[in-house]
Formats: sequence, C-alpha cells, structure tokens
Amino acid sequence: MLYSWEINNIFNKNSNVIFFSLFIACIITLLIFLIIITIYKKIMQLIAKSIDLIDDIKKSPLKYRVERVAKIFEETGNFENEFMIWRTKYEILYEKEFLKIFVDFWNLLENKKTTSPNLKNIKLYNEIYNRLINVNKNVHLVYIEIMNALQMEFIQRDTLTFQKDLFKSLKDEVIMTTFKDIKINDGKLSNTIESIEELFEDFYYNLDIGKYKESWETLLKIDQALIFLIELLDSIPYIISTIQNVIPQHMIDLKNKYVTFGQNKGKLKANANKYSELEFEIDKSRVKINNELLKLQYKKAYKWLNQIFNKINEFKVIFEEEDNIKTFFETKIDNIREIFHAISNAVYAVDKKFQEYEPFSKTPSPDKMEFEIVKKNFHSTKSRADLIFSEVDIASSKGGSLNFVDLKNKLLDVMRDSVNDIEALEKSIKALGRKSVNTDSIVNQVIFIKSCLNQCNVKIRQYKSILELEKFVTPIQDYFTQISKYTKTYISKIKTNEEREYVKKEVDSILKDVTVLITDLNDSIFLDYISQEIIIYLERYVGIVPNIEKVIYDCENLFKSRNLEQLIGYSLKVMGTIKKNKLR
Repeated sequence: MLYSWEINNIFNKNSNVIFFSLFIACIITLLIFLIIITIYKKIMQLIAKSIDLIDDIKKSPLKYRVERVAKIFEETGNFENEFMIWRTKYEILYEKEFLKIFVDFWNLLENKKTTSPNLKNIKLYNEIYNRLINVNKNVHLVYIEIMNALQMEFIQRDTLTFQKDLFKSLKDEVIMTTFKDIKINDGKLSNTIESIEELFEDFYYNLDIGKYKESWETLLKIDQALIFLIELLDSIPYIISTIQNVIPQHMIDLKNKYVTFGQNKGKLKANANKYSELEFEIDKSRVKINNELLKLQYKKAYKWLNQIFNKINEFKVIFEEEDNIKTFFETKIDNIREIFHAISNAVYAVDKKFQEYEPFSKTPSPDKMEFEIVKKNFHSTKSRADLIFSEVDIASSKGGSLNFVDLKNKLLDVMRDSVNDIEALEKSIKALGRKSVNTDSIVNQVIFIKSCLNQCNVKIRQYKSILELEKFVTPIQDYFTQISKYTKTYISKIKTNEEREYVKKEVDSILKDVTVLITDLNDSIFLDYISQEIIIYLERYVGIVPNIEKVIYDCENLFKSRNLEQLIGYSLKVMGTIKKNKLR
C-alpha cells in the first residue's frame, strides 16, 4: 500500500510528470542516435573494406603472370590453349566485372544520400563488397593456375639463386688460389670460370623464353661444373701438400728404417739400391702429378698420387714380408716336407695297385697311362720341392742368408703344382675303384634275405591258427640252406669281377624267390583276416536283412573248410545288396 501511494503521489504532481516525460524522451532519443551511429559505422566499414579490396585487385600480380605466359607463347608456342583461357578470364575479370563494380561503387559514393544511415544503404554497399570478394577470389584462382604452370620456372630460379651464391664464393677462392705459390694454369682456370658464366647466361635465356627443358639441362651442367670446381679447389692444396711434405717424410722414414739404420748389415747395399729405384719412380710420378695439375686434371693427379703410396707400401711390405717368410720357413718347413712325403706314399700305393690289376704283360689301359703321366709330373714337382728344402737346410746349417721372397714364390709355384698333382691322383684312385671287386653289396643282400626269412618264421609262429601257413615252412628252410652257404668268408675269397657277377646273380635269384614267398605268405594271412572280418560285418545285420542268418552260417562253414576265396566271392553279393539298401 505504501509503494502504491508513492507512485500515485508522483503522478498527482505536474512537475513530476513533466520530468518523467523528459527522461523517457531522452532515453528514446539516445537509442535512436545509437542506432543511427551503428548503421553509419557499418556503411563506413563496408566502404573501407571495398576500397581495400579494390586496391588488392589492382595490385594483384596476375597481370604480370599473364604477360609472362604471353611472352613464352610468342617465343616457343607453349601454353597456347592455356594462354587463350587465362587472357580471356583476365579480360572478363578486370575489363568487365571489376570495371563495372568500380563504376557502381563510384556512383554510390557520388550520391551523398547513399551514405545516410539507413538499412537500404547497408544493403547497397554490402552488395558491392560481395561482388568485389567474388572478383578477388576468381583473380586468385587464375593466378594459382598460372603459378602452377610456371612452377618449374620458380623452382629453377630458386635453385640457381643458391648456385649463383656458391659460384660467387668459388670465384673468390679461385682468385685467392692464383695469388698463392701454386703452379696452376691460370688461363685454363679462367676459361673454366668463363664457361660457367656462359652457362648462367644460357640458363637465363632459355628460362626467359620458356624453354624449361633446355634451362633444366643447363642447370644440371652448372651443377656439374660447380662440383668440378669445388673438387678442384679442394684437391689442389691437398695434392700439393702431400707431394711436398707427406711423401718426403715417408721417404725419410723408409731410408732411416731399412737403409741407414737397418739391422741386417749384409743387405744394406741391396736395400739402398731398392730405395734408389723407389726414389726415382716417385720423382717421375711427382712430375706427372704437377703436369696434371697444370691441366686441371685433379683426378689423374690423384691416380698418380695413389700409385706413389702403393709403391711406398710395397717397399715396406717387401722388408716386413721377409721377416714373416723367414719365420714361416723356420716353423713350417717340416710340415711341408711331411705333406710331400704323404703324397709320395699315395703315389707309390696307387702305382702298386695298378701293377696288381694290370701286370706288365698286359697292354696298359687309358687309366694306367694317365696315372703314369700323373706320377711323372709329381716326381718333377717333388724334385723342385727337394731343391727348396735343401737350400733351406744348407742355409740353416752354415748360417747363410736366403732371398726369402724369391724362395716363397718358388715354394708357392711348387705347392700349386702339387695341388694339381693331387687332383689328378684322385682321378686315378677313382679309376682303381672301378677296377676293384666290391663285394659289400652282396654281403648286405645276403643279410637282408636272411632277415626276411626270419620274419617269415616269426609270422608263421604268430599265426599258428592259419593252416595255410604250414606249406611255407619247408620252402623257407630250403632258402635258408641256399643263402647260408654265402658267408662272409666265402664272399671275401672272390677275387675277380667274373666271380662276383656269378655270385651276385645267384643271390639275386634267391632274393627274387624269397620276395614271391613273402608275398604269398602275406596274402594268406590277409585272406584269413578279411574272411573273419566279413563274418563279423554280416552279424551286424542280423534281424535287419532277411535270411542273413543263413548267409552267415554258409560263410562259417566255408571258413571252417578253409574255402576262403569262395567265402569272399559268396559274401560280396550279399554285401552289395546291403549297401544298396543303405543308400535307399
């Protein structure tokens, strides 16, 4: 009630009503002003954005890309279809759509009413802005298409930028190299630099007219030329430093170790001569290296440099190898003697065997003639080996010196020939094997036959109930008697192939008969077994198949009378009928 009274009291006074009305009016005016300001701000924002877009479209590099494609088309004929499409799109976008939008936008700005704060003007400027966005988007798409087509050009330009910087650095290094105390053909080096600069010019020419394949090939040539220049500038100081400092130091070390302060005084003169020969060869190689560097042929210079190092290493190896060879001869020579002794014994044994099989009265066979050649060659090889052994023995007993390197080479030749002799000897041994009488197979066959007969006896005892097996007892005993006479002692007395073939034929005949006996024995056992199984099978159908009891009774009678084959034939018809009924 109190609040209601206060409100009524306010409106009952005229002054209060006036002030309240003024307050409401001010609020409404403020709201209207804010709405107008907001609309005006939106219009100004759209105008500013449109101006920015117009500026972006005008500054787009699309024009220059189209001009670049036009130049390539004029020079090479490439991008014919693409150029027509891109030029048409450019003309439509700039000369029609963009120009029309610009005129419409200018007309709106000229009309001051269009900047008045109302929603209709916002719509007008928003339409201009959207049209500009669409044009800018299409300009960007065309620009991307052209850039993708010219991508190879920009890749090549980027690559060349790196190569130009590298070439600049290499040129500075070349200039520094010419000032150093290095003998090099300055004219040829300058020609190399000029040829690389010409490659750069060719690249830019081909790239400007759009011959990307040719410019790419030129770029590869520039790359190879720069690689050559880098390797050349890296190699020259190394090669010169090596031939001036490293190699002389190696030569001094060799001279001190093997000539001046050599331990073997007896060989100092020979070592000095070898060192002089090495020094002469290295001096010749140095001259060749300098000549190659003058011609900028650093790879050939490297080749000669490697030859120098190889000669130095060979010189070291010769002396170090002598010590190793000497130790080898001191420790292993007796083993090598034993090897030759063993080969000699083998040759003697094979010779003895050939004499047994082919007495002197007989005409020698081709195998015997080949062995005689092997024996002759081995005797020659052994004579050379004995000469080497005698040299070592004499030097050891008298304390003399030996040329161990030369001795090693001689021994290697002898060992190689001895290996060939051993291989040839193996062939002669195989030939002897073919001539020898091998009775092992006959012994094994006799053992096998006896084993089979024993198994037959075991089966007869195991199946005593099968009467048919009794008929096999006597044949088994007969075969035992026949095969038992071929004992190991009897077979070992066979000396000729004719005797061996005769015995083998007899044993094979017995084996054939025993095989037939085993087959018949197994058939009898199987026949008994299958007859019993048939009777058991038929008993399963008692009460199911009519008159089956009579069939079983007949089969049992046939089994007792041992007419087993008749039993099987009789039961097959019944079992066939049972099978047909089951299928139904």
